[in-house]
Amino acid sequence: MAQQLPVYSQYLYNKFLINPAVAGSDGYTSVNLTAREQWVGYYGAPRTYSFSVQSRLLKRSYIIKQRSARRRVYRPKYDGKVGLGGYVFSDKNGIVHRTGLQLSYAYHMWLQNTTQLSMGLAFTGYHYKIDEEEINFEDPNEPWMNSNLRRGVFVPDATFGIYLLNAKYNLGFSADQLFEAAAKIGSDAY
Repeated sequence: MAQQLPVYSQYLYNKFLINPAVAGSDGYTSVNLTAREQWVGYYGAPRTYSFSVQSRLLKRSYIIKQRSARRRVYRPKYDGKVGLGGYVFSDKNGIVHRTGLQLSYAYHMWLQNTTQLSMGLAFTGYHYKIDEEEINFEDPNEPWMNSNLRRGVFVPDATFGIYLLNAKYNLGFSADQLFEAAAKIGSDAY
């Protein structure tokens, strides 16, 4: 009765991987490639790879910034309230392999003029599989030999997050596995 989520140690550089409310919070498009290989050189060591894209849908208006009396610069306003994002991932830990996709929606609102509050919801789906080439059974009647987990099962899930952003600080909270989806391994009889 445990959860297994990919471990992202680079979340300081890509907070979107752990909180869907971050999607578009900075007002620009961000593309990231993340790789983590733990215990390199050990057989069955955890490996996690992800590719993420997130952005804010902006309104098509511009503000004028006047740098001098002769020169005006038009810059886009960051008034859009909707952020979208997604990422694909591959996580292998021993004989367990998960490959999946997450799509996120975030809504951003301003509290006062300098603090932004964001709320996000993400839907995740991943293919959960036990690598049969890594399993060696002494008993040919082992229940796992005919298990659906060897072919793989699709597991849907959801994540909710809140993110508070200010020039001086940021604070976030996220809750994973809201559907409590699980892949049942074995049976209670064994």
